[in-house]
Amino acid sequence: MKTPLTDAVLARIGALGAARIALDLDRLPGLLDRLGAPHRRLPPVVHVAGTNGKGSVVAYLHDMLRAQGLTVQRYVSPYLVRPTEQVLLADGEVDDAVYAAALERVEVANAGAPLPVFEAMTAAAFICFADDPADVLLLECGMGGRLDSTNVAEGIAVSVVTPVALDHMAFLGPDIASIAAEKAGIFRPGVPVVANPQDSDAIQVMRQHAAASGAPFLLAAWDWTVEPKTGAYRGQGQFTMPQPGMAGEHQWFNAGLALRALEVLADRVDRVAPPDDRQVAVIADTHVPARLHRVAGADEREIWVDGGHNQHAALAVASAMRQLPSRPLVLIVGLLDNRPAAPFLAAFSDMRPRVIGVPVPSGPVYAVGQATAPARIAAAAKDLDLAGSAASDWRQALAMVDRRHRVLITGSLYLVGEVLDNLPHP
Repeated sequence: MKTPLTDAVLARIGALGAARIALDLDRLPGLLDRLGAPHRRLPPVVHVAGTNGKGSVVAYLHDMLRAQGLTVQRYVSPYLVRPTEQVLLADGEVDDAVYAAALERVEVANAGAPLPVFEAMTAAAFICFADDPADVLLLECGMGGRLDSTNVAEGIAVSVVTPVALDHMAFLGPDIASIAAEKAGIFRPGVPVVANPQDSDAIQVMRQHAAASGAPFLLAAWDWTVEPKTGAYRGQGQFTMPQPGMAGEHQWFNAGLALRALEVLADRVDRVAPPDDRQVAVIADTHVPARLHRVAGADEREIWVDGGHNQHAALAVASAMRQLPSRPLVLIVGLLDNRPAAPFLAAFSDMRPRVIGVPVPSGPVYAVGQATAPARIAAAAKDLDLAGSAASDWRQALAMVDRRHRVLITGSLYLVGEVLDNLPHP
């Protein structure tokens, strides 16, 4: 599905001269007020921040809420192929004409001033959500939290934090504590926070922010537990969760976080019921594109894709790869230059993979960073005593791989998005 109308408006806004990403809230509140304050006319909001796992948690929550018969909206980022993928209304992905019309309203209200594209897209998304009746909005932060465009939304019912890791350090700070403080910027007075297992520095920072803002703080392993081996969940209720539909042990914890968030949401929003076994069962069928799943090559080779792009994500994906039947592994890796190759590749080093570096295609219009040269990725592999080479693109890399090998294409959501747009997948 093409989006020519949306693409045209985004090109005009992108030409206004603003930075692609600007972490401040100087422009957006006034712009939204000129648009009729759609950020104050949203359904009850679940606001999700964190470094890794946001998309998976939002997907589990979406499916469990839909299993209650509720209508659910979602705002996710980045998009993989089409900008309209970010705005999911009660009946599915927003139509190109509808989103373009909302962006045109933003363009007119902005009156030619420099405007970061992500802020424009968020403002247009709020218009679409405010005009589309729904029971719940699942709102995913784009970057950080405190100064993220989504943080102007009102009507927050639950704040959710997935694991915090080192990523976007040029924007969010040099260490885990700094990044955690940015994520904790979404906490609101009296609004419960539900958080997954964290680095100890992140826990300390988030507890402090929660206490300062008067937000009840619920933390995995303290306030609820998940046992991956048995599926046992103990929170407000007790359930036996099914094997999550997405691969990897970390998905048990993502699903558990969504389940705990749903319990809290049910306490705060009348139309949301506490989860039951039937809703928990849908976890087994939840899928998100670019989160560790198989695609089908022309010769039916075993090809996996995952959009993880930092060391924390790489460790989770590598752990999932180790659970598969033994088979020689080839990594086809594309990275942006703001993500070091060596720590990413080191997560897989014990499996002795062959590494093929490839370019990263152009990403969303608000993407930051330049593609790492494939030769640099190959050199980083060789520094880890791994076989490393380079290819002109992922197609050439696949042609270099014997079909007896397991292939994982990873390192960039933008790379994986192009693969998914060209190879069959669930």
